[in-house]
Amino acid sequence: MKSFVPFIFLTPLLASAQPNTKMPPPTATPVSVSYENVLKCFPELKDDSLAFKVNLTKLKELADEKFVTIRSQLRQRKVNYLDADKQEFNLILKNETTSIKKPKIELTVQKVQADGVLTDIALTKNQRTNPKQEIINGFLLNSTIRSDVYSYLDTKLNGVSSTYKRNFHEVTEFNLEGSARKRSLSCSSESQLGIICTCTKK
Repeated sequence: MKSFVPFIFLTPLLASAQPNTKMPPPTATPVSVSYENVLKCFPELKDDSLAFKVNLTKLKELADEKFVTIRSQLRQRKVNYLDADKQEFNLILKNETTSIKKPKIELTVQKVQADGVLTDIALTKNQRTNPKQEIINGFLLNSTIRSDVYSYLDTKLNGVSSTYKRNFHEVTEFNLEGSARKRSLSCSSESQLGIICTCTKK
């Protein structure tokens, strides 16, 4: 049931006795500099939910809706993990393909020393070039995966392209470029500063 609030009309004498106060204007939602840069480059990506704080996962989803992807290519996958003995490793799959008909994926496995020094693990040719899934699974057997970062290149319609990095399901870096490179949006997640987006236009 709807409730109705009755209007109270003041007499001119009573009204004149009241202080002349004005209601403050409604507080506007603050807009981040990063969101302003998103709109400066790509006004098509306007979304009020991103105004206060840009979310890169949401921004990528919005860009995918506005600009249709015709081809998505994995450029690199980097898995940082601890093996069963708690030794740290990097497993890197890099796309070296120059022809769609002849895919070439190169595998690198690095041992990460306590001081951060990286040492490449010797691999056979069958392990190194176009490795089968069971080879990759063998390295990750009984491991604890700390991060799993994918880097993609998306080719879209009308000359638009994008690159992005995703750690598990969260997008941590997103770049969108217009046709003829006349406008370019670059966004990344910085540990100290949060999400930073910059716009470059020619």
